[in-house]
Amino acid sequence: MKTFNPRKGFTLIELLVVIAIIAVLIALLLPAVQAAREAARRAQCTNNLKQMALAAANYQSANQSYPLSNATGTYPGCGSATAASSWGNWSGQAMMLSFMEQTAVYNACNFMLTASPGDCFGVGWYANSTARDTTINSFLCPSDGSTSGSDGGKRNNNYYGSYGVTTDIWGRTNPQSTGIFAHLASCDVGAVIDGTSNTIMWSEGLTGSRTPLGKRTSVGTTGSTDYYDPRTVLNGAQALNGDVQTALTACNTAFTGGTAVGDNRGQFWAVGSPGYTYFNTVVPPNSTQYKWSACRTDGINGADYGAFVNANSNHSGGVNAALADGSVRFIKDSIAQNVWWALGTKSGGETISSDSY
Repeated sequence: MKTFNPRKGFTLIELLVVIAIIAVLIALLLPAVQAAREAARRAQCTNNLKQMALAAANYQSANQSYPLSNATGTYPGCGSATAASSWGNWSGQAMMLSFMEQTAVYNACNFMLTASPGDCFGVGWYANSTARDTTINSFLCPSDGSTSGSDGGKRNNNYYGSYGVTTDIWGRTNPQSTGIFAHLASCDVGAVIDGTSNTIMWSEGLTGSRTPLGKRTSVGTTGSTDYYDPRTVLNGAQALNGDVQTALTACNTAFTGGTAVGDNRGQFWAVGSPGYTYFNTVVPPNSTQYKWSACRTDGINGADYGAFVNANSNHSGGVNAALADGSVRFIKDSIAQNVWWALGTKSGGETISSDSY
């Protein structure tokens, strides 16, 4: 007589329970894996900034000054065949290439011509295209990376030198800035009176994008922002002067409207210009009050030539910044505005507590 042996296996209920357990485990583990990956990316970002800070220090040791933020070239066009360009020139990053194991790219740069693309710069546009368009991983944050703009071109820079709180960054009324870097001017370590451990040299910023509107987007408006130092005292506390505050409000209006927007933030690591390779510490990092990335106030949208260029990142809670002493700190989004201003200036005379950021 045959005996009946039921088939061994899961019942439907048991199968559903197993699936539910696996789903719960995945839900628990996935955030941990993502957090671990972000921690690794943030560490790599820190290493990139550390490399840049050390390169700037080595450059200073060899040349008795920090890298010039706009190394001048000439351009055949826009008025004169031998005119020294006041914009579109080489960045501090380009000046430091040989101190960052990028000698081949450095040797490919023709520093007698400008680096910026555009018809106005004539042969410099073509002669320096190979070097200018080279992607260098040390200039890209792994949590962001290169993006493509509306023109189809890459945005290849995430790290920006500090102009301090200066909004007149082209030196129309003063050839210097309150930060380490200045337009067509360089400073030595002796100019950092506040101390190299209290002064930001480099910080990170997201590359540009128009859509969706957010902290990658640059905007354009009009306003009076030609100030070496826009800070004033209001009701016994530091504040921005009326012109600059009005301009910031206008930038917000342009951002909300979504029409005068641009996406060229971080387009070229080689070009020494605010929005491409320089920023200022007027707006705190990852600001929720000013959600855009950069703002021009001459009626043209875009980050290049911007009066306000903000530090921002995809890291949770803040941005990485390299100080002039070579250290890299994580600056929290919650930093007080006056402390952020003080960290940006090299000779403001402020006293900054290490636990204030």
